Amino acid sequence: MERFLSIPWMEAYAAHCSADEALAAALKGFNASIEYGWLDTDYPNIYLTLVNGLPHGVTETLPKKAQLRVHASRETWMRIHQRELSGKKAFLTQQLQFRGSMLTLLKYMDPFNATFRRMGDIPATF
Repeated sequence: MERFLSIPWMEAYAAHCSADEALAAALKGFNASIEYGWLDTDYPNIYLTLVNGLPHGVTETLPKKAQLRVHASRETWMRIHQRELSGKKAFLTQQLQFRGSMLTLLKYMDPFNATFRRMGDIPATF
C-alpha cells in the first residue's frame, strides 16, 4: 500500500479516474497542472498534469506552473479518502485550500468532486 499523494499512489489514482468514461468526458477540454499538497506535513507536493482531461504525467517537480493548487491537512485528506467529507464540502468549508481560477473550479466542480470521491478507491497509508 502506497502513501497517499505519493507518485505511485497518484499514478494509480490517475489511471483509475481516466478509466471512467463519463468522468473523462466531463473533463474533456480541461488542461492544467494540478498541485496537491499538505498543510501540516513535510511530505512533498505532487503534480498531476492533465491534457484534454486525461493524465499526462505525475511528478514531484513543478512542471512550469501549477494552474490549480489544492492543499489540505492530513486529517482533511484522510476524511476525503475515507469518504467522510466530499471535496466540494471541504472546499466550501475552507478545509481544502484551493488556489487558481474560480471560473475553472465552478465549471468543473461536479467532475472535480467525482475525482475526490474516487480517491477512496485507491488504498493508501497516511
